[in-house]
Amino acid sequence: MKRLQNELVTDLKGVRFWRVNLARPAFFKRWLTWQPFEAKGVLIDEGAQLRVRGYWRGNKRRFESVMRKAECQPSWLGNRSIKSGNMYWGQLRTPKGDMLFAADTGVYALPSRENLKDIFSAIFPQLELPEEASQDFALEKNSHSIAALVLFFGLLAYALIDTFFVSRYEVTDQQLFRILSHPGVLIGAAVIGCVSALGAYRWMLSGQVPSRESLVLSAFLVSAIGLAALPIAKRVDQVLASGPSQDYAYQLMQPARLEPVDKSLDLPRLRFPKSREYWDQFDDGHLYSIPFLRGPLGLWQLDHEKFDPPLISFFEKQGPRK
Repeated sequence: MKRLQNELVTDLKGVRFWRVNLARPAFFKRWLTWQPFEAKGVLIDEGAQLRVRGYWRGNKRRFESVMRKAECQPSWLGNRSIKSGNMYWGQLRTPKGDMLFAADTGVYALPSRENLKDIFSAIFPQLELPEEASQDFALEKNSHSIAALVLFFGLLAYALIDTFFVSRYEVTDQQLFRILSHPGVLIGAAVIGCVSALGAYRWMLSGQVPSRESLVLSAFLVSAIGLAALPIAKRVDQVLASGPSQDYAYQLMQPARLEPVDKSLDLPRLRFPKSREYWDQFDDGHLYSIPFLRGPLGLWQLDHEKFDPPLISFFEKQGPRK
């Protein structure tokens, strides 16, 4: 396509022209596009009229069109779709049909905004362009992107603080692995993640956030939601629980492994390899009470406020570990 585009400019000596990517409006309404343009060509300024030469990407067929500037209705579209390939686009409404065009900056998409602005300023100097045409996008100056960043860091901070510093309840590793490997949970998480990402992406586009930044921020938000999902679920289960934590009988199976006595309750198996010295003081088969809080969501949450004191007392008497 670049070779064909180069052929279009061989006879354009002393003529003002710009290399452009071209597309029809319907092109960006397709579900699947492998390239962010339909054609490559040149936009030639001939004074009172514009001439467009190009080659269609699919069949390499050449086309040429001439339009009077007075009949053109130019407009700035910007970068509002992931299909735009990080390029900034403009539109010309003409009696022959609508044409979308973007400055062809090769593999470097970042100068696209500046180059497109230069084209508009040269051909249609009286056109009032939007503010985004004059400056690069800044995350800290857009209310939608600021809200997305605040929500991202808020969810991330909540997940870390609630998990490691605030909550006295813990979902055991064995139960957590069982939850995360459940097909229903995986499917549900995928559906919720896709819906959340799409909703966040469209919301940020509506706030004039460029598609690339919208895509990255959406990915950040979905990641933060995923990290905060378990702490939020634990809190909801704690609030909705009918009472405080209850003791459940476990049988010690060396080394430092405990099995629930009542198999019908679907209690998680427990292992405590880091505190093996504590469990070595008990014989195999020793019955031990483990405090769990269980709410309507079905999470077995180990109550460290009740569970930890005997272990802390034991290791304090043992002195510092070597």
